[in-house]
Amino acid sequence: MKLTANNMIRTALFSALTGGLLLIFSCKNEPQTAQADASGQQSPTLARLNQLLAEDPSNDSLLYLRAEEYYNLDAYDEALADLQTAIQTDSLHPQYYHLLADVLLDYARPNDSKRALDVLLTAAYLFPERIPTLLKLSEFQLIVKQYGGALTTLDKILKINPQHPEAFFMAGRVALDQGDTTRAIASLRKSVQFDADNADAWRFLGRIYLNRNDASAIQYLDNALRVDSTDLESKEYKAMFYKVRGEFDKSFEIYRSIIVENPDYSNAYFDMGAIYLELDSLQKAYDHFNLAVKTDPLFVLAYHYRGVASELMGNVEEAKKDYLRANKMSPNHPDPKAALERLGVK
Repeated sequence: MKLTANNMIRTALFSALTGGLLLIFSCKNEPQTAQADASGQQSPTLARLNQLLAEDPSNDSLLYLRAEEYYNLDAYDEALADLQTAIQTDSLHPQYYHLLADVLLDYARPNDSKRALDVLLTAAYLFPERIPTLLKLSEFQLIVKQYGGALTTLDKILKINPQHPEAFFMAGRVALDQGDTTRAIASLRKSVQFDADNADAWRFLGRIYLNRNDASAIQYLDNALRVDSTDLESKEYKAMFYKVRGEFDKSFEIYRSIIVENPDYSNAYFDMGAIYLELDSLQKAYDHFNLAVKTDPLFVLAYHYRGVASELMGNVEEAKKDYLRANKMSPNHPDPKAALERLGVK
């Protein structure tokens, strides 16, 4: 790689900052073989990248693309090895650090979250005015609950661009995570002021006002859906708002529209079942909880509440089966445990 004098200085800084960081979490950089995708078939993208790298093994761009494909296939060791080589070859590509941090965070071995954060701190040092890198750093700082660090990073962005909508959005998320909804609202409103198409910010505002049982929630959620009409979370929040208000017909209408477009969406069946349970329509409640577990066999609460519906209809033995299944799947969940104790099942 040809380096200018400035790049040579930055590369030296990289070496000093990492201090062997990459060697801590990398595996041996041996030739990789093609992996299978989720369907069990060999990934054509990976096979092609392997072929290209066999011809040009030190091409950092190809190594990055292969690491990205490995990451998509959950092949974390292979992704780390390729990223180590790519960064050693050319340390001045911020996207390499971004992907490296993602791999480490999802790999989730002991101390990997700290390593992921260290990688982004290094990137932010190397690229101190690159807003996408600073935003990613603030997101990771939020994930590990380093709220002060996240706010400091966001302040740096706002000094570069005082009207950056994503920075205000992230500040709102930090405030919300800290339980400060007043500060969260102020930041999120600034975000949509500078970017009226920030669906995430509108949705977060809708969620806050939903929790306050404030009718403004609908306006914010409708704005989110104006930007993205397929936004399932916003649709669910609207349905929940009407449920809390006792406007069940409006709630059912939204859930049915969700199911028409997403027939395997288990949350909609579960939420409809909860309403039917509240209305004492026990068979309909049971049927919807049943649909929830059919579309999501790991839905612990759906098993539990299917058991509740069965118990209320007098089918105690069926209820016990569902309570036992839910308890086995989630032994620490209090609801199935309490139900089994009430029925004298040990």
